[in-house]
Amino acid sequence: MKDPKVVQADKRGQIVIPKSIRKELGIEEGAAFWMYKTEEGIFLKRIEAPSEKAVKKAVKKAR
Repeated sequence: MKDPKVVQADKRGQIVIPKSIRKELGIEEGAAFWMYKTEEGIFLKRIEAPSEKAVKKAVKKAR
């Protein structure tokens, strides 16, 4: 694990994933995650869903 990053929750409870981590993991706007409560805190797992572009391409191909 690399050096930890400090993030803060805003008044709505939202946190920001630092840009360096988003870039390293390929996380783009609109990415979805499963969130689990663990004994140590919170665990996020990205949901690997096809992109909108891939879905549109598959629909066109099916027609």
